[in-house]
Amino acid sequence: MRGRLGLLFLMGLTGCTTVNVAALPSVRDTREVFVTTSDVPGPYQSLGLVQTTRKGVLLFGFADPAATDLEGGLRESLIPEVRRMGGDGIMNVRFHQTQYGLPTRILFALLFFIPLPSQVTLSGEVVRLGAGTPPPPFEAPSR
Repeated sequence: MRGRLGLLFLMGLTGCTTVNVAALPSVRDTREVFVTTSDVPGPYQSLGLVQTTRKGVLLFGFADPAATDLEGGLRESLIPEVRRMGGDGIMNVRFHQTQYGLPTRILFALLFFIPLPSQVTLSGEVVRLGAGTPPPPFEAPSR
């Protein structure tokens, strides 16, 4: 009986799902870069596909010193790569982030000497807009 309860408890810790939203404030670079999860209307030139991954650990179940969240992955990995490639933006962005539910984070806060592995992977197609094509309008994330 104790074994089944323990198994159910462990399954409950891993079965939670959360959703994150990244907000990108304006950056110091004067060249604005757009990010969209959809296609771009109008003419554009594809500069290639890009994928970046940030890996780190969550200390005490909550502290993320390596910025392995969506915002950190966008700001510190993906956007600089788009600029390096000479693109105006990136379209069809897909992301995968390691996420843990609140019970798991609390458990690992108590077991402070065991860090939780964490990573975020972002990918998309870097594009240069055609003449006279404005960047796509901002789309509020759906919840």
